[in-house]
This record gives sequence, structure tokens and C-alpha cells, in this order.
Amino acid sequence: VAPAGGLGARLAALAARVVGDLGVVRSRVAPEYPPEWGALRVYARGYHRALAQQVRALAQRPLDVGEMYLLLDWHSNAYPR
Repeated sequence: VAPAGGLGARLAALAARVVGDLGVVRSRVAPEYPPEWGALRVYARGYHRALAQQVRALAQRPLDVGEMYLLLDWHSNAYPR
């Protein structure tokens, strides 16, 4: 994620990237593997780990109260979707 923009922009970019990339995996990559391999699940798990690292890095920097609430709201409401 590019460093430009505030926390909200960075979280929105992360979410858009994950949704877009997993859409490509679902439509183009996963069909190339045998169904029993669960390719989409494997890719989703990898994306979840990478996303967790990115969010952890964002959360470890000094945040003001508004940014803390934004991060918590994104984690609780936007990310699960």
C-alpha cells in the first residue's frame, strides 16, 4: 500500500486489493487446480496473514483517538465482509 493518504485511505486500499486479487484467484487461478486442493482457501489464508501483518504495522505506530476508532471499526465491520 502506498504511504500517501491517511489511515482510512490505506485501509480502503488494502481491502480493495484483497477483494480484487481474490476475485481473480476465484475466477482464473483456482479453476486450474483440482477442487480437493482448495486453492481459493489457500490463497485467502495467505492474504489474511499478509493483511494481518500490514494492519499490525499500522496499529503499532502512534495513533490519535480518531485513527484508533477507525482501525477498530474497519477490523470489526469492514474486514469481515
